[in-house]
Amino acid sequence: MRPFVTFISDFGQRDTYVASVRMAILSRAQEAILIDVTHDVPAFMPLLALPPLIEILEISPPGCIHLVVVDPGVGSPRRALVGSAHGTLFVLPDNGLPHHLNRWVENLRFYHLSDPSAFGGTETATFQGRDLFAPAVAALCRGIRPEEMGAEISSGDLVRETGFSGAGADRLLVWNVDRFGNVLLGYRASIPPRSVRIVADGVDLPYVSRYQDVPKGRPGILVNSSGWLEIFCREGSASELTGFYPGMFLDASMEGGVGRRLFDT
Repeated sequence: MRPFVTFISDFGQRDTYVASVRMAILSRAQEAILIDVTHDVPAFMPLLALPPLIEILEISPPGCIHLVVVDPGVGSPRRALVGSAHGTLFVLPDNGLPHHLNRWVENLRFYHLSDPSAFGGTETATFQGRDLFAPAVAALCRGIRPEEMGAEISSGDLVRETGFSGAGADRLLVWNVDRFGNVLLGYRASIPPRSVRIVADGVDLPYVSRYQDVPKGRPGILVNSSGWLEIFCREGSASELTGFYPGMFLDASMEGGVGRRLFDT
């Protein structure tokens, strides 16, 4: 079976970075099938790559390799890791994201890519997505096992920081504004809450079931089809209307339902 590789980054599409990483993988593993999930994660915010990774995990085939490069610590002593759980593999830096991913994926084990030369990688100063992580992905595509690539790291030794301040029991992180201007929040519901209260410009946003439950041009809150709490503006931009943006925290209260926050406070 041809290996599937998903790719998440904060590289954007303006420069050659995404293509360079893709070609660095394909030059070593031509049979790989590469899927770009998103390259619009806000720059230098690794934790904001977690929600799209969670979503793509749920629909990925067995044995998929997930490459996530949002790496403000590139060139520093931060560790490069390979993660493994039930045949699913992850390649990413130890920047807080692996610790929080560990809360969402059971039996996840991480290995330190301490000897890049063993799989054809190099620890360059500015572009380790191409020079270090891409060769690691290609090695996994060729069947090299994670435990052959480095020593196992205890989950307790993973970096825990989120890179955000302002978290609290009654505050939710804005993790994305999508192309429609919807504001996606760091709470995922398996059973929707009975009520949600978030205030914008002194006005309580109505909690509804679908976009059509509010008039055109007006905002509301719902649980979207992926389970995330979402602030929307019907046929408009909730972000422009409210001024909410990725990385900020919103005061929020919920009653009932079952769900979990993106990360522990």
